[in-house]
Amino acid sequence: MKIRYLLLGLVIAAACLYFTFRNVPFNDVYQSLKDFNYVYLPAAIALFALFFVFRAYRWHYLCRTVKVIPVRRFYSPIMIGFMANLMSSRIGEFIRAYLLGNREKMTFSASLATVVVDRLFDMIALLAMFAGLLILNPTVFVPQGSEKSAQIAAAVKTSGIGSLVLCIGLIIFCYLLVHKKEMTYKVVGVFTRFLPDKIKSRIDDILNSFSSGLGVLRDPKGILWSILLSALIWGSMLLVNYPIYYCYNIESALPFSSLVTLLVVTGAAIAVMPTPGYLGPFQLAITFVLADIYGIDKGIAASFSLVTWFLQNVGIVLAGLIFMFRDNESIFQLSRTAKAAADQAGEPDPLK
Repeated sequence: MKIRYLLLGLVIAAACLYFTFRNVPFNDVYQSLKDFNYVYLPAAIALFALFFVFRAYRWHYLCRTVKVIPVRRFYSPIMIGFMANLMSSRIGEFIRAYLLGNREKMTFSASLATVVVDRLFDMIALLAMFAGLLILNPTVFVPQGSEKSAQIAAAVKTSGIGSLVLCIGLIIFCYLLVHKKEMTYKVVGVFTRFLPDKIKSRIDDILNSFSSGLGVLRDPKGILWSILLSALIWGSMLLVNYPIYYCYNIESALPFSSLVTLLVVTGAAIAVMPTPGYLGPFQLAITFVLADIYGIDKGIAASFSLVTWFLQNVGIVLAGLIFMFRDNESIFQLSRTAKAAADQAGEPDPLK
């Protein structure tokens, strides 16, 4: 990782942690951890594990138009790649593309294209959930007692409709990129012709990756399975926090819709503010949702953010290390090799 990105990430993490814990007494956090009910924890761990099982199956279907690969072959690249993402911003996507391509005799560009589309499905799913949250529950982000609550709710709902339009537009664009490729390139060219050559070249690289990986849109069975598995992926991730509500005995104080708010706000925070291991933005987002939106005691909310962050990151790291030792891989060597493969294939640097 380039040192400036690491330093920037650490500064962001420190700032987010400061704003998360500045008014939270340590004793409150400690007491909430003492009262934590571990009985429900295995359910949360099982749901988090299912998140990766469903990802492996979806990647299997996304790859079918390139090469049919057994599902079990996807677990190692996924877990090692996700572990690498905790260390360095998005380099894990290059690593899992490299691992899959190298082991299954695919070109790096073809493998990376499937990873790009895999992430595209995630982005569409999160955007759809965000739009649904704002449209169906626009008052969730309205401060209690606000004199302009009606106007704020209307603005929030309008933002949700805009997000939904963007989501639908992205789906239509992907369809046209596969079935009307030349026309789509010409339309994009109209908007990019005034941009510097370096930026236009980067946009062309991204479009090529999209169009190569979107072969699944020519496979009706593959696209149906990919949509279903996307719902299962984010459904399992949505439910991960529900057993932890019971661990803190706050389930009766929170509506079920709060799970959507948690997932969407946390996802947005870690996307906008990338830090090593998502430390900082993760805690800030969860504490904001639980304490500031739903009125949960801030000590419990802060403790909740630490526990969920720890469980998810430890799970990813342990699984990644197990596969690395099994496959005799080195994360640092993989980072260099994947970066070299990307450079050789002419792919853009994920850290730029």
